[in-house]
Amino acid sequence: MYNNKKAFAKSKLSRCIRIASGISLMALSSVALAQEEKQDELTDAASLEEVTVTGQRASILSAQDIKRDSDSIVDSIVASDIGKLPDRSITEALQRVPGVTVTRYDDMSDPEHFAGEGAGVAVRGLSQVRAELNGRDVFSASGGRSLSFDDVPAELMAGVDTYKSPSASMIEGGLGGVVNLRTRMPFDSDGQVFSATIKGNYGDQIEETNGEYSALFSDQWETGIGDFGVLVNLSTSDLSSRADNIYTRAYFPREDIEEDQTVWVSPGADWRRNDYKRKREGQYLALQWAPSDDLQLYTTAFRSTHEQFWDENGFFIDAGNYTAAVKGAEDWEYDNNGALVSGTIGTNNGNGMAFGTSTRYSENVSETTDISFGGEWLASERLTVKGDLQYVESTSQTEDVLLGLVTFPDAIRVDGLNSAPSIHVDDAFLTDPSNYSYGQMQSMPSDNEGDSFAARLDLEYELENSLIRSVQAGARYTEKSTRNAEAFSWSAMYQPWQTGWLYPDRNSFPNVQSSDLVAFSYGGFQRGNIDVPDSAYLLNPALLRDYRGTTDRLTEFYYDHTDALADPAGIDWHNPSVRWNELDLTSPDNLNTQDETTEAVYLQANFAMDDLTMPVDGNVGLRYVRTDNVAHGHMRFGAFSIPGSSEPLFPGDPVALSSENDYDHVLPSLNVRLHATDELKIRFAASKAVWRPEFWRLKALMDFSVNWKDGINPPTSPEDYDPSMIYFALDSTGNPGLEPMTANQYDLSAEWYFDDNGGMAHVNLFRKDVSDVFGTVTEDTTIEDMDVVASWMGNVGTADIQGAELGVSKFFDFLPEPWNGFGVQANYTYIDSSVDVPAEVDPTNTDGSDYNDLPFEGLSEHAYNLVGMYEQYGFYARLAWNWRSEYLVSANANGWKDDGAGWHLPVYNDDYGQLDLSMGYNVTDNVSVNFEAANVTREETVGLMDQGEIGKRHAYTYSQDVRYAASIRVTF
Repeated sequence: MYNNKKAFAKSKLSRCIRIASGISLMALSSVALAQEEKQDELTDAASLEEVTVTGQRASILSAQDIKRDSDSIVDSIVASDIGKLPDRSITEALQRVPGVTVTRYDDMSDPEHFAGEGAGVAVRGLSQVRAELNGRDVFSASGGRSLSFDDVPAELMAGVDTYKSPSASMIEGGLGGVVNLRTRMPFDSDGQVFSATIKGNYGDQIEETNGEYSALFSDQWETGIGDFGVLVNLSTSDLSSRADNIYTRAYFPREDIEEDQTVWVSPGADWRRNDYKRKREGQYLALQWAPSDDLQLYTTAFRSTHEQFWDENGFFIDAGNYTAAVKGAEDWEYDNNGALVSGTIGTNNGNGMAFGTSTRYSENVSETTDISFGGEWLASERLTVKGDLQYVESTSQTEDVLLGLVTFPDAIRVDGLNSAPSIHVDDAFLTDPSNYSYGQMQSMPSDNEGDSFAARLDLEYELENSLIRSVQAGARYTEKSTRNAEAFSWSAMYQPWQTGWLYPDRNSFPNVQSSDLVAFSYGGFQRGNIDVPDSAYLLNPALLRDYRGTTDRLTEFYYDHTDALADPAGIDWHNPSVRWNELDLTSPDNLNTQDETTEAVYLQANFAMDDLTMPVDGNVGLRYVRTDNVAHGHMRFGAFSIPGSSEPLFPGDPVALSSENDYDHVLPSLNVRLHATDELKIRFAASKAVWRPEFWRLKALMDFSVNWKDGINPPTSPEDYDPSMIYFALDSTGNPGLEPMTANQYDLSAEWYFDDNGGMAHVNLFRKDVSDVFGTVTEDTTIEDMDVVASWMGNVGTADIQGAELGVSKFFDFLPEPWNGFGVQANYTYIDSSVDVPAEVDPTNTDGSDYNDLPFEGLSEHAYNLVGMYEQYGFYARLAWNWRSEYLVSANANGWKDDGAGWHLPVYNDDYGQLDLSMGYNVTDNVSVNFEAANVTREETVGLMDQGEIGKRHAYTYSQDVRYAASIRVTF
């Protein structure tokens, strides 16, 4: 049978050394004993070793082996059984790793939408994390460069490795770190293996049950042409979840006439129910062929499909930013900062407070396929040759549509605005369908795709009797293409801010057609802990499934009822041709296409000094990479003519644009390990890392406009015109010339393996000096002798991040039965940052005041995990608490900004901790049952908006499901 000697050496050598050392000591101290006694001792030792490689303990020991034996700093998660990571998803498992935190939003710039499972991953405070599948680069087609880890079934994984210090032989990219997803291979097991799992999931708020199924088959055979192995792994799972969300909108200063002082008033609040459904499927095929002891070839095919749906039903009150229109009342109460806490809110104009409802549907379908070929050849006793070819294809399509209603109760009562508020509206008014009018229409479709081809060759030559034990060299070439199409359209039907301007009053709004309405009730909002209006009317969700047909019909309704009410400004708010042009995903305005190639070579020396009192080993190397990117887009021009001339200065149609950008990076790395004792390892690492801009930041869509310079009176004839009278303005959300971010990073760590049964402690000090951080910048520049004021994405600043990670794990084997089955894992991460980065927008309070010294987005100063375990008599249990401190979500968050009015509030996620439970029983050697519960203590996610002198105020509260699961697993 084929035996991969190098793989054995890397994964098993340290374990064998420990066992062999123990056996040798026993032999030396027992030389006078009979052979039978020696054999008994060996048998007992073997039995003891067998005990340490089962269940949770086996997972922890395997992860420690990877960490101890690695030539760089790494933390690993290993499946305790086939198809069973310690947590329900890869993202949720990663949050247990020291230095890793996860976010729980679909998009960090849109904290209004909560993710059904953990979403974004940051390592040491940086979200620039590169993803690998079996050591090869992989990505999702979402405009970025990394993988959406929640897209990948955890059931297909054998383990997940988080690398924090790179070596030259590793693929470049990843400022925070590199996350490698490992699948199983046929030669990992001896003989035939079959495993299958059936699981049921239940959410306590949504009150729905879903199924989850996975199966693995692996076998290998000796044939006349060598050893051959095949592995097939399949997974499908469904998940339903509900999140009840309540929001408080920004406070605005106003003069309280009676008290003759400045007070702060929030004119709005929202409450919504999101029903989230996810279907995830994965298929994995691996073939291995070893025609001889010196050659192994493999083929893998991996496919993951992720379908996500959510329905949102929302109610909201909103007087806009016009707090002067909000009527004060005698029952208004303020806190010590002068901020409104409770009271009855009306309007001075008598039109009533705007109360809106919205119906929203979002569906995203993403798919990633990875097909790889490779092999390893022991060309001689000293030379090893490895190579692989990889093709990745990823697609992602989104349909996201919303329809709304509006009505105007005379007054609304709010209480407890300094926390999740209580809201009271006349129920009889809200349940009368004749009070409603059509409100708004919104659509955000996207269609993204990307593919890549990569070829890689690695050589390693072993040396004898030398400080340099081996030399590695290699090259890698990639071609990657992406096409991202995203659109947005919002149209007002009848809105509160149109009264007194476009329409005389609220009575001018026509009533909604009753056939379009449906009564909606939350059915116990946030488990009944929040008092808000529970029932009102929505537009029928079925209308969203034919969004174009519905909105075209509503547009006809608008024109039929609004002929006499033309917009005084001459604006046609509802021209359907304008709306559908905005939503055309083939339009140049909505396209972002990129072609990129990379060429990389590296040289790495692996060294060892075994003769020292404290042996030292490690590696030092240099990686060179060249990147060539071409962004395809368009340049658009504003209408401008020289006075008196009939010829426009610029063409009216967009002009195709292809912008080339290339750059080179030399990336040194050093990893040193000091064997202070057999149990204590000291590591030092230093390296330079690079992170290429996400593709959405490289978008080549630029708007040129012309303005007269300050103090210039526009000429009246072409003869008086001079080019020095004007300047050009360039506005773009991206920049195809953007340079990558880089970081110089340093690590000093100590790892103490104080017993052979999973006892380990470590401490790691780290620092990252980050340069060329991305951000929006406005600057004066010159383009082809033209004075240009450019507002675009740029490399705008630096960040210094430093911190410490501490961890310990221990099984209490020294206790008598049954207490010796207990174990504990704990880790803590501290991160401090110093940021010199202009914000993408200037964060500004609603009173016009600025914010200073904002922290790095997504970075918690403190985070820790505490895990208690028990494993004995076939029973196993795990209770895991994960906690992170407050962090800045965004200073440009949807829902807490107004670009036109110029205010943008920093929004923070408050401290958050979650308790998860899993337990099971091995009925036989082949059958086990398992129970899981996530968020056992019903923790809520709370957001805070920074409002300057009145402090951080309540922004939102999310009440998410407690998720339960029960499963049965068979393995043969």
